[in-house]
Amino acid sequence: MTGKQSILRTVCSFSYTEELFALLDQKISEIEHAIAQTNDPDSEGLLDQAEYYVGLGFVAAQRLIVEVVSFSGLEKGSAFSIGPRHHPDVTDVSAINAAANYWKHEAEWWQELDKLSKRSEQTLEKVSLVSDSDHYHLSNLLYALCERQGVRVAYLLPGLNQWVDIIESKS
Repeated sequence: MTGKQSILRTVCSFSYTEELFALLDQKISEIEHAIAQTNDPDSEGLLDQAEYYVGLGFVAAQRLIVEVVSFSGLEKGSAFSIGPRHHPDVTDVSAINAAANYWKHEAEWWQELDKLSKRSEQTLEKVSLVSDSDHYHLSNLLYALCERQGVRVAYLLPGLNQWVDIIESKS
């Protein structure tokens, strides 16, 4: 590992992200337990609650991604176009970024879906392509990105680390 690579891994908030993912996954696990105990988790708001915590995980991952790109010296577009893919048209990092933006801005879109900006439409398209679902996009996207291991934001870490390895080799 070169000095620059070591600095990149040190400067970016990997340990904070891992810690936050563990906290979010604990909450998601509690919600999953509650889901298993009820006949109608949707009406009880449990699925929406899980989606909320998954969205927070994507935002934390987005923060880490932005840090890596910023400190690597690579252009954002270049950095987002490399790395693992679970859909031929969307890198995993680009999907994570779109999922974070989806979570942050979805409420703005509810009133005027037919008047979305081009950027918002692209965000929705990326999330939909990878999630392959009409409901609970973020949980389904996470499930797809994590090789269908389950809905845990910590399962994003191996793919993020693989992407950082690639970034380090290019910077």
